[in-house]
Amino acid sequence: MKFLKINNNANMDLGDSEELFQSLGQYAQQEFGFKKPPQLNLISDRDNHMKPLGKTAYYDPEGMTVSIYVDGRHTKDILRSFAHELVHHAQNESGELDMGGYSGEGYAQKNKDLRYMERDAYERGNMCFRDWEDNLKREKPTIYNERRNYKMSINEWKNKELSENLSSRFGIKMNLSALKESVETLEEAEKSMYDQGYDDGYGRKHQADDVYDEEYKKGFAAGEAAADKEDSEAKK
Repeated sequence: MKFLKINNNANMDLGDSEELFQSLGQYAQQEFGFKKPPQLNLISDRDNHMKPLGKTAYYDPEGMTVSIYVDGRHTKDILRSFAHELVHHAQNESGELDMGGYSGEGYAQKNKDLRYMERDAYERGNMCFRDWEDNLKREKPTIYNERRNYKMSINEWKNKELSENLSSRFGIKMNLSALKESVETLEEAEKSMYDQGYDDGYGRKHQADDVYDEEYKKGFAAGEAAADKEDSEAKK
């Protein structure tokens, strides 16, 4: 039985991330001591996404639900918001949020009690996320501590980090600088990176932090430009 119920209203691809939501939720329960897990709502809102200071997440004390806006955000950023809201869930279960006073826009500046609750959520939420992430990477380094291969250029693959990983994990020592790639293979790899970037850009996906390949960036920019053009023509 899964720890957390996720309402995926944003049609977010949960193939690689649902396990992370479940794991973080369980870890936070141990840290914060809440008894019943909240429901998690993943929300898509294009208008909110286009705002530089749009909403990221909120907690509903009555429904005991955490809602997170996911458009254009890295999974790690979404999980960090989740940890923050889980502190509010713990505060709600313990009755700390039931204190009355102003709770409208700007409550963090106008209500000293809720300001404390917000400070608590930032501090404990961020530290909980950091501890959970570090523990997870130590336990499963091959899954969560390495870049996905399709996002790595051939040159990146031939770097010192890969050599050290192979050596430490399998006792294999390789002279990666001696590897030779044909012109055809390099061109195919660059085209693949470009195509991946174009698809991500056109689909309005957030460019991952670990993507450095120039061909990917070119494709990403071209994909975004094509999407902008399509949106512009649709508005005419």
